[in-house]
Amino acid sequence: MNSKLLLTFSLVLSLFSCKKESENTNGTYLAGEIVKSNYDYITLEKNNELIDSIFLDKNKKFSYTFNQEKFSPGLYTFRHTPESQVFYIEEGDSLLLRVNMDEFDESLMYTNDKSHENNFLMEMYLLNEKDNDLILSYYKMSPDDFAKKTDSIKNFKLERLASLKDKYEFSETFTEVAHKTIDYEYYDLRERYAYLINRYFSDFRSEIPNDFFDYRKNVNFNDASIQSYYTYQRFLDNYLKNKAIETCIDNETENPSHCFKANTIENIKQRLYLSDSLFKIKNIRNSFLSKIAKKQINFSVSDGQIDSTISLLNKFNLPKDQLKELKNLGNLQKRYFIGKNVSDAKLLSADGEKLKFSAISKKPVITYTWSLFVENHKLHHHLINELRNKYPEITFIAVNIDEEDTKLWKKSIENFGYDKAFEYQIRDRKNERYLYKSFIDKVLIIDNQGNIVQNRLNLEDPNFENKILQFLNQ
Repeated sequence: MNSKLLLTFSLVLSLFSCKKESENTNGTYLAGEIVKSNYDYITLEKNNELIDSIFLDKNKKFSYTFNQEKFSPGLYTFRHTPESQVFYIEEGDSLLLRVNMDEFDESLMYTNDKSHENNFLMEMYLLNEKDNDLILSYYKMSPDDFAKKTDSIKNFKLERLASLKDKYEFSETFTEVAHKTIDYEYYDLRERYAYLINRYFSDFRSEIPNDFFDYRKNVNFNDASIQSYYTYQRFLDNYLKNKAIETCIDNETENPSHCFKANTIENIKQRLYLSDSLFKIKNIRNSFLSKIAKKQINFSVSDGQIDSTISLLNKFNLPKDQLKELKNLGNLQKRYFIGKNVSDAKLLSADGEKLKFSAISKKPVITYTWSLFVENHKLHHHLINELRNKYPEITFIAVNIDEEDTKLWKKSIENFGYDKAFEYQIRDRKNERYLYKSFIDKVLIIDNQGNIVQNRLNLEDPNFENKILQFLNQ
């Protein structure tokens, strides 16, 4: 018996006992096991709204029967901090899963009803993550070659779906959802490529084929069936970035070069208006308005810009709690403008020592904020390590901004092999701490006196090292 078959057989036996212990397995049912769990529960969500919290038993297993009256088939999300994943389920299904938190995505396996469908979604997810790593090199291809590459990726996935559909008799409903996930990953690859060209290599825009964006004719900006799916959300975000640039170019005849600066206040403001006009589903609309407004606040450089943003947001009729959060975020951002001093900022070291920023280093410091809930922290830590080796005259530190307890943060540092000497977490921010989630991936250059010198940087910017050299040569 091969190892994969043995693992599947063991999983079925393990989870079957979990299913038998449930008092009622009629209806639609989800059960599973979380190996090396971080907490004693998981949460269940649909369309970014919490459905329920499900507690694990002493063996780290769980079982859950959906409310028959409120159940609707489709995509759901189960979350076990700091990881999450999407699964598909229909009425009457009994779906079983098992996952090891040490290798969450790679170890996640489904059995029983809809197992082949969900294992297909996981296969596509892992392929998509591989494509994400490659996107940073794809932009070096010509637009015509990149178009052929994305066509090849899409065709491979469609052929894989067709093969499994015939073999396992996928339902038409699931097949439609699966087609959409493949389509929007394809759309997103092209939008991200175009964004890289727009942002960093605008001279090559003229080489983009005329039919490169033909897929936009097929886009549904209000697709309720996949509204919370990660590739759909990511596509919408990148489409807005590109469309704002294109709108600026269309309206700017004298000096269109400034249009390619995607994080200008004008560009971000255009994305707000586009979101308000494009999205009719309340959850999508409010989510993007809030996310883009946070970005605009983060890229503001004066009190006046922040106050202007808050004034503009009043026109979009956002929920009161979201508007209040944005106002509070604006007040926090005002403390991180260029010239502000952060010497007294309170941090916690990976060894549990409480200290102030001024005690970290006598050299200039570059800080990078990260979260366990955003997967790019692995890539960004890799980039930071490379820079740390190249520029020993600067201290590079990673600052975790999560609200969760410190045990999970420390455990994650060990699991990912991050250097404890350069890992810190914010502390003692009282009621402000939740706001720091909007400062994810924020990069600051701070001189040896604790003064902020640069605050609008991006680790993935090809010109990032030039910014470091400019600072060192001042």
